[in-house]
Amino acid sequence: MLQIAFGQSKYYIDNLSENVKRGLRQKIRQGEMVGIAPTGYLNDLATHKMVLDPERAPLIRKLFETYGTGNFNLKEVMKLAETWGLRSRKGKVLALSNIQSILKKPFYYGLICLNSEFFEGSHTPVISKKLFDKVQEIMKKKGKPRKVKSHNFPFLGFMKCLCGCAITAEKKIKKSGRTYIYYRCTKKKGPCLEKHFLREKNLLEQINSFLQKVSLSSQDTEKVLTELEKDENLTKEQAKTTVQNLKLEILELEQKLDKLLDLCLNGQLDKDEYALKKEKFLNSKVGFQEQIRDFEQKGLSWLEPAREFVLSLNKANTLLGSDNYSEMTSFLKNIGSNHLLQNRQLIFKPNSPYDLIADPPSGGEADLTFPEWRGHQDLNLEIFFWREAVYH
Repeated sequence: MLQIAFGQSKYYIDNLSENVKRGLRQKIRQGEMVGIAPTGYLNDLATHKMVLDPERAPLIRKLFETYGTGNFNLKEVMKLAETWGLRSRKGKVLALSNIQSILKKPFYYGLICLNSEFFEGSHTPVISKKLFDKVQEIMKKKGKPRKVKSHNFPFLGFMKCLCGCAITAEKKIKKSGRTYIYYRCTKKKGPCLEKHFLREKNLLEQINSFLQKVSLSSQDTEKVLTELEKDENLTKEQAKTTVQNLKLEILELEQKLDKLLDLCLNGQLDKDEYALKKEKFLNSKVGFQEQIRDFEQKGLSWLEPAREFVLSLNKANTLLGSDNYSEMTSFLKNIGSNHLLQNRQLIFKPNSPYDLIADPPSGGEADLTFPEWRGHQDLNLEIFFWREAVYH
């Protein structure tokens, strides 16, 4: 009897467990994630769904955008997240492992992962798939093991000589006992006109001078990001209104097409005139449909690169005067190209739109104390509209 009782109990438990698992799988197939909502979302007890957390969701998006610039490592974004006020559900500061887990979670762009199987979620995404992929690529690159260097030449491999040869470095010890690091041409392609050595101290002065030109303080960065957020909300409202108007136009055209067909069928309109008017209405309808797609898909496309640009200016400010030489070189490589050494001077071409800051039009100097940038949507940050006070 005991064996029968135990057998029935085991059957009941196994059956109950399988029913629970089946129910969970069914919910996930419907796009509903079960359990405690991840940071940035809340459990809605009324609908049993996960909804955006109005306080943490914008900070989660900001976290992805900041790390997605490639100018910050995990520890740096962890510290930034703490200053933003991003906390766990219990109000605790997020640890490094928490930050890494958030940045790897596909839930934030709309997918649910269960046992390595992905399902389309019914929740509202915080970020785009494009931004998520960019973050994963950056994390993969930064996570690669680095070779141990046998030297301590932080700017080796950063520049080339004007003759096309690589730049090498060497240490020199003066009679006073002080050690200096110099950079020079390897001259592997033959005689070189660049006969001067560049001391590392002088190179740092030149780098800091450039960083000063393109730096933006944390206080001003927050102001600019706030303005961009206002722009985003305003653009969304404008796009929403425009799309609604365009849909009304399409509805009116469809009604006109129906009336036009009735007139033709009743013999009140000949076929040639009907064909001409129908073509005109259909062309207008297609044009309105394309405008709707452009507003829905491209209306806010300039905002994400604008945020990345502003955050990179703030990164320049944090690097200014620091001893993080590897991050300095990475930053300069990201924002410019063709770094050359000529006459003891570091010369390179800043990419757009950094060239507008480093070398402003009309020969002026950019005053980066809270200018209001407005990215031109068609040129995708190629043109910036500056207030009159920006240049002086």
